[in-house]
Amino acid sequence: MLVDLPTAARYNAWANERLYAACAELSHEERVLDRRGFFRSIHATLNHILLSDLIYRERLEKKPTTFTRLDEILHEEFEPLRKAHTAQDRWYVGYSDGLDPAELEGTLSFDTVETGEYFSLPLRRCLTNLFQHQIHHRGQTHHMLSHAGKDPPPLDFVKFSAGE
Repeated sequence: MLVDLPTAARYNAWANERLYAACAELSHEERVLDRRGFFRSIHATLNHILLSDLIYRERLEKKPTTFTRLDEILHEEFEPLRKAHTAQDRWYVGYSDGLDPAELEGTLSFDTVETGEYFSLPLRRCLTNLFQHQIHHRGQTHHMLSHAGKDPPPLDFVKFSAGE
């Protein structure tokens, strides 16, 4: 990981907040419109990002997953989705702040949701994957926002680091 875990968690929350603020400017119809993204719409992609966070949280808490599909819609309406994602981002910041750095060298083992593939990797790599996954799908949402006629917000780590 090129940045420390607490910084990655804070950047993640910052970027999500900016992205949700931009998405809030769209109507419900614009957010759920099929824009040919991997998860079709802006709304479905935001749901997927939250779903992935929740799946990883279950893994970190050593709980069996309660999810069976990666395209599950957790919240049909935008504001409950936004609130749930904000709460989840806060959880990851707290988790990251409380984690002993030595624990990052331990392993996290899990089966994937849809294929059941088994992985056992250093926790550091799993958390890196979690935050990179978010960046990947925020990029897709960013692209769909521009196709919706909105100027997507800058989400650069440099802007976050500069305190913007």
